[in-house]
Amino acid sequence: MPTTIIHTADVHLDRAFSGLGMMSGIAAARREELRAAIRRLVDLTLEVGADALTIGGDLYEHDRATLDTGNFLAQQFARLETVPVLISPGNHDPYVPDSLYRRVDWPSNVTIFSATELRPVSLPSGVTVWGVAHDGPEVRRNLVAGFRVSGTGPHVLLFHGSNMSGAPEKRTGHAPFLPEDIAASGADFALLGHYHSGRVYKDGKPLFAYPGTPEALDFSEEGEHFVLRLDIDGSTVEPQPVRFGRVRYRTHHLDVTDLVTSDEVRSAIVELEAPVIQRVILEGQLNRDVDLDTGALYNMCAERFTYLDLVDRTEPSYDLEELAEESTTKGAFVRLIQERGTDGEGDRELLELAMRYGLRAFDGQEVRTP
Repeated sequence: MPTTIIHTADVHLDRAFSGLGMMSGIAAARREELRAAIRRLVDLTLEVGADALTIGGDLYEHDRATLDTGNFLAQQFARLETVPVLISPGNHDPYVPDSLYRRVDWPSNVTIFSATELRPVSLPSGVTVWGVAHDGPEVRRNLVAGFRVSGTGPHVLLFHGSNMSGAPEKRTGHAPFLPEDIAASGADFALLGHYHSGRVYKDGKPLFAYPGTPEALDFSEEGEHFVLRLDIDGSTVEPQPVRFGRVRYRTHHLDVTDLVTSDEVRSAIVELEAPVIQRVILEGQLNRDVDLDTGALYNMCAERFTYLDLVDRTEPSYDLEELAEESTTKGAFVRLIQERGTDGEGDRELLELAMRYGLRAFDGQEVRTP
């Protein structure tokens, strides 16, 4: 009997978003986007007629999660009625005494794996899903090593862990494992969580996959985001990433060197893709005549974007000929660097950096290295 599973992980409900410097109201909007992803996840599960919804950990962030979030999840999962929801807690949502997993009245179709060893749940279609829980935020042991499935029918593992293949010197991390551990278990596939970038591993059998975050969480997660659809028909197991994310983070490096007015800077920003969560990094040498007020620039441009983050990394432009004529320490510094370049002493790029950093230091400005 064919079986379809919809799989996700690393939703991180109730995330603080403090690392982006967002004000409380904007951060709250980002958290609501994550709740919207849960609603759409349930919608997708119903739409495709899936036989189960699986979640590979980090569904929420334990340190910030509220009962409101737990009750919201219970209501959403109840919409699936008899469709099983199987959850393997991870390092951010461990199965601990005060976790939402133990405090919420979950509907009967929800199974939360609570043991620290893999335990089975049989789906009506004949597929067995084996899940396991993190019992704390620091689980450093291999959850799969030495495990062997039992019983007939296809078997799927569900857990939160770190794939250590290709990194023999770094056999650490949250629940580290090797692909060989999954192969030795006899399972047909493993549905995982922990890595925020989605990937299906097809180098040999059995296959395993990380769906990645269903919605991007910060600027390190630009690009498309997915959930995973897993179709099982006898010995055939077919994973398929499904485009899912609606939140878009973008980073744009804006070189201001050739811009001669602040209005040109503003125009370059408002022409960028919108609506997205946009980070604009201003860089290059700023014309001395340009009055760059980043606060005013933000106020003029912010409404176009879902969220705007302006980062000023511009360098002031200098008239080196004029500075070299000064009978000051600063002038002597400029002459020294120029002489080194004229005499062919040292690397030209290194000398240019020295000139830039030195002049910034003379002006009492922060010296930023690449």
